[in-house]
Amino acid sequence: METKQVQNILSKETEVVLDDVTVSLVINKEGKADLVTYKAGKELKSVPPKYKKDKGILELTNYRKTMREQWTRSRKGLEESMIRGDEFLFAEMQNLFEHPIISKHLEKLVFISNDNQIGFYVDGSLVTGLGEMISLNEKQTFRIAHCFDLHKNNVWVDYQKYCFDNKLQQPFKQVFRELYAPTPDELKEKSISRRYAGHQVQPNQTLALLKTRGWKVDYEEGLQKVFHKEGYQVKMYAMADWFSPADVEAPTLETIEFHSLKDYKNIAFEDINPRIFSEVMRDIDLVVSVAHVGGVDPEASHSSIEMRGVLLRETLRLFKVKNVEIKENHAIIKGKLADYSVHLGSAVVHQLPGKYLSVLPIHSQHRGRLFLPFADEDPKSAEVMSKVLLFAKDDEIQDPTILSQIDKTYA
Repeated sequence: METKQVQNILSKETEVVLDDVTVSLVINKEGKADLVTYKAGKELKSVPPKYKKDKGILELTNYRKTMREQWTRSRKGLEESMIRGDEFLFAEMQNLFEHPIISKHLEKLVFISNDNQIGFYVDGSLVTGLGEMISLNEKQTFRIAHCFDLHKNNVWVDYQKYCFDNKLQQPFKQVFRELYAPTPDELKEKSISRRYAGHQVQPNQTLALLKTRGWKVDYEEGLQKVFHKEGYQVKMYAMADWFSPADVEAPTLETIEFHSLKDYKNIAFEDINPRIFSEVMRDIDLVVSVAHVGGVDPEASHSSIEMRGVLLRETLRLFKVKNVEIKENHAIIKGKLADYSVHLGSAVVHQLPGKYLSVLPIHSQHRGRLFLPFADEDPKSAEVMSKVLLFAKDDEIQDPTILSQIDKTYA
């Protein structure tokens, strides 16, 4: 349907000429539709005001709107397809790659075939993170690889390295997605997770966040998500009445459990598809970090910190920075003026042995200045990277408010 819709638009006139002004509908390398205006061979920033109400221009503007909506919709649809584990036939893949918008998303994603071959889909072949070509046949099926597939096949690092080396920005977090595996405590308890027990969350924000991720609110049971294909549902139990204003007390999370849709018995975590387990925990981790009660963000999850460690390691390799070491949750920097530690969760900077340094981020300045290999830019990750790179070259810092705080006696 999406392909027919875009072919219908592109089959029409996509260029309007008014006097010496030419306005064209184009699709850029990211797959986004845009209007490009030229006057006497020179590109203008926008359509001149006197032509904006022209019937042809209004039609092009509507086409652009439709195609941009398709760009957003297909990006979300592909992420959901990865989470569900949808399989594509070889013919379907070829058909999707003919779509001028969806193909721009697909060419940046890693696929896994039914015989466990992993790579980027290029002209009927798969190309691995190391550049090897794997030829395919028409009987194979594919799905968008989840980070669990990359981890299980020991190729995760190869693709992370590839994204950095080729400045590949994926439409959503795939190669740098956080992976959640059952903890020893969860495996010991078999089917009850208390990973987030005790966290208090804001009910309205929690509902809004989880509803966008396919969770439903049940008047009796609270929040749940059903996986029909797998035959189970997950429930998040909390001491809460999700339907009252909850002015009295914010809901406190308790347990997360999977139940069979047949007999409603609990299912052991080891019997849950690892991809689904990871995504459920990722949803709840997001709630805990975004919708928590109180203005202070709790410690970022272990998974987020691990992923920032990988991002930082690759960034340092590209910048050829040799004086930074990543130790557990901290980046330890041996500067020329002093030594520093940057926390990968909170981005707090200390001058070693322990003096706090006040360095305030301006998030809007990071956007677009630092390369992050996924489209939904995480301002905290950009802040961590910026601070580490700043203090790794502390002899080049010119900001007097930072310089005045560095105590040279420890240098």
